[in-house]
Amino acid sequence: MDTQLDLSIVATIKDPDLRASLERLGVVMKGTPQRSAPESPSSAKIIQFPLFPEATRPVSNDMARSALFSCIQGKDRRFIKDALLATVNGVEIRFTGEQLNQDDHDLLMQLVFMAHKRPIGAWMTVPAYAILKALGRKVSGKQYRELRADISRLAAGMVSIRNAKAKIEYIGHHLITQASQHEVSRHWIYRLDPELKPLYGDMAHTLIDWDQRLALKGKDLARWVQLYMATHAKPYPVKIDTLRQLSGSRAKALRNFRAQLRSALDDLIANGDIMSWRIEMPDDLLFVNRGRTISRSQRQRLDRTGTRT
Repeated sequence: MDTQLDLSIVATIKDPDLRASLERLGVVMKGTPQRSAPESPSSAKIIQFPLFPEATRPVSNDMARSALFSCIQGKDRRFIKDALLATVNGVEIRFTGEQLNQDDHDLLMQLVFMAHKRPIGAWMTVPAYAILKALGRKVSGKQYRELRADISRLAAGMVSIRNAKAKIEYIGHHLITQASQHEVSRHWIYRLDPELKPLYGDMAHTLIDWDQRLALKGKDLARWVQLYMATHAKPYPVKIDTLRQLSGSRAKALRNFRAQLRSALDDLIANGDIMSWRIEMPDDLLFVNRGRTISRSQRQRLDRTGTRT
């Protein structure tokens, strides 16, 4: 597997300062100025993400159905240590680091998408400008600084994910293994952990329409619910308090969260993510009708289980 900085890509970079910096970084990583001989196909197994359509971004179902990327705003982040996060049954997620939110989730989805055509673990070189544009953000000095903080947060946080049913384990890893930025050109070089692959397997991830995703910018709870609902071929009834816990909401009173959820669900209808919703009492259950064609992976899941997911 290619976990080294690809110097053949570095050679195509026009900026001489950036090229020199990346070449030096490559030497440090390899421990020698000479590039090691590639492994033969028979001795090396290339691990890659599935190919994702250009108009979509991938989301790990286990991540989307949990409080790992919560609906909190950036100003409300806290530092947590080995915290057991709210997840669906059969999944356990622990996290150490500064809390992650929906902006961080968008960034991770974009970085995974940018890396999906190369072996997982290979070094990626991308302009900060391209990342910001893809995320629908403005391009300014402030935005560059915020992106740096966001990437640093993903690289610093320690995540453990266990899915007993799917037999998936991602134990004690960073979502971004390593990342570095050239200060002048602002190009980022980063790599993802190969252990991420099972979290994006055929039955473990969902493709999100990126334009629809960006249309909800600033609506934190709606963005969380969008991903949660999208990962279910046929969303089953769920208690409002369960959604409050899974979303990582800071609403102390359930009635306050219910009001926020109603507004978020209306936003999803206007955005074309769902067709309708209703809350039934006395059980306080939310019923959602997505009202659109489901993805191939979700259809396969339904065919295999014969039940709702």
